[in-house]
Amino acid sequence: MEEEIQQLRELVLQLKADNEQLRHERTTSLGGASGSASASPGPTGYASGAGVSAPVIERLVVIPRDCKCPMFSGKSGISIAEWVEDVQACARARYLPAAEQALFMVDHLEGEAKEEIKFRPREEQRDPGRVLAILKELYGCSQSYVTLQQAFFSRQQLEGETLQEFSLALMSLMARVERQAPIGIPNAGVLLRDQFVEHVLDGSLQRELKQLVRRQPTITLLELRGEAIRWEREGLPGGTRGRSVSLPTAYGLQCGVQGRPHQVLQARPQEPGLDAVMDLLKRQQEQLNQLTMTVASLQAPPPLAPISRSGPLICRRCQQPGHFAHECDGERAPPRRRVNSVAGYDTQARSSSSQQSGN
Repeated sequence: MEEEIQQLRELVLQLKADNEQLRHERTTSLGGASGSASASPGPTGYASGAGVSAPVIERLVVIPRDCKCPMFSGKSGISIAEWVEDVQACARARYLPAAEQALFMVDHLEGEAKEEIKFRPREEQRDPGRVLAILKELYGCSQSYVTLQQAFFSRQQLEGETLQEFSLALMSLMARVERQAPIGIPNAGVLLRDQFVEHVLDGSLQRELKQLVRRQPTITLLELRGEAIRWEREGLPGGTRGRSVSLPTAYGLQCGVQGRPHQVLQARPQEPGLDAVMDLLKRQQEQLNQLTMTVASLQAPPPLAPISRSGPLICRRCQQPGHFAHECDGERAPPRRRVNSVAGYDTQARSSSSQQSGN
């Protein structure tokens, strides 16, 4: 676009230079003719006088206004609604008739969109309204009005999303809702503003915006967004309020560098007595940990020794080897008196020890 403007400027300058040159040549030729007429009387002088009184003819060059129109390829790139607005604006700027408007639209199509118009009847190809209707039918919004409304009213500010990005997303959704609405939405601006206020991520900012709306019921979304962004910038590092969650970290760092300098707190050296107390507390903590581990090990139940199966199998009924008690047919053996046996063992041990001492 800039190159075309520069070429037009050079063309205008060249035409002006040619115009000045023609005027200069015209003046010199008229001056020579008047000099020769004054020297020679008669009909020649009359003719030269008529030549002097003739008006100077100027050339007028009209340069058409150039408005660049984007290309439309289908589902990728620019949307059909934006392309229709651009191509209609370009056609109005060029004062094109209906037949040339259709050709102009087809020339700015590419890919499958151009192929679709190419294989249509010639009557439809020459009708600009029909061309736009076909493209809108193929590449227009396929979502219903209710679905778009649901997407708009459920849109909230995301984590890390700035207020400007959130407001632009709401505006885009509202524009789609208005295009699909069977009738116009009279309170679209109020819905946009209220949706922005209700779904701001920062709670403190949300309260401030609600108070501002109550004080100024006619405030617009753009004015409200400007106040919200100003409120965020006042809460940057160095202010009295914390930074809002919707403000990017990079912007906060930049404003923090450009803002007033912060006082850096210097670390004071610790006193020697405090170091000794800290060491004592650490040693006491280690001793407490060791005592806790010792008590836990003592309270834990001892591991059960595995039952050895290396000896012969003894019946619990008859005390004979080789079978189980439920398979035994013999008589039950009398129970053993382990206490008496132990006591007898102790008596025999004492007698043997006394005999050894007598010897």
